[in-house]
Amino acid sequence: MTAINGGAGDVAAAVREAILAVYRDTGRPPRETLASSLLGSDLGLDSLDLAQIIVLLERALGVDPFRDARATTPHPPIRTVDHLVTLYAGALSGRS
Repeated sequence: MTAINGGAGDVAAAVREAILAVYRDTGRPPRETLASSLLGSDLGLDSLDLAQIIVLLERALGVDPFRDARATTPHPPIRTVDHLVTLYAGALSGRS
């Protein structure tokens, strides 16, 4: 994965690339990935897959939204592709 400059489209592309990497690494055929796709039921991803996706996104985007000291409220559950995009886009926009 390559470094991303942080636009929403770039973040969405990074999320899709990370999901495809998990499919490749686990030998599963990729599924159609839409913003509204549920990570579990639509994409067949489990908690270990999500952990791998998060590591890939942190490396690609250079931000860890779960360690953001400025966060004052808990993050909502991550259920869809768009939840991941929103989470990382928000973390990138808040980066100084």
